[in-house]
Amino acid sequence: MVFFRAALLGSAFLFFSALSQAQDSGYYGAASLAQLNVDTELEGTPSFTPHVVNLMLGYRYSNSLSAEARYGFGVHSSSDRGVKFETDYITSLLAKPRLYLSPEVALYVTGGFSRGKFMVAGEDTTLNSVSYGGGIQYDRNPRTTYFIDWIKLIDKDEYEINTLNIGVTYRF
Repeated sequence: MVFFRAALLGSAFLFFSALSQAQDSGYYGAASLAQLNVDTELEGTPSFTPHVVNLMLGYRYSNSLSAEARYGFGVHSSSDRGVKFETDYITSLLAKPRLYLSPEVALYVTGGFSRGKFMVAGEDTTLNSVSYGGGIQYDRNPRTTYFIDWIKLIDKDEYEINTLNIGVTYRF
């Protein structure tokens, strides 16, 4: 009898855990490779194109709205006219409304706030700014999405920093 109860209880736990895993919780994670385009008003007007890896966590409130936090770290620096530009980190908090063109393809815009720390010519520079952009996503299946987006991360002081991202999202 004890074995029967244990087997029944274990089966119930397995059944409900399978159901909970089948439900979309709304949370998602993503990763992307990005190229930054950095235009400066520094002496000699150098411009840079370093590379960044972004990690993202978000919550999908509905098919038409998400909120997302991004953290990027530099993986490749860039030099121009003897000036070196390195990315320490970039963080962003973004709202992401989207419009589905078909069941699999959606256009979206992003808006929010970004902050980044960079090393320019050996000096640390921390910048923050309102951010905005847009992109397109392809829902390969209910859990996996591929995306490409462009975001103006920083537009402040002597710097204008845009990013082009290509990545993949997984919904939990």
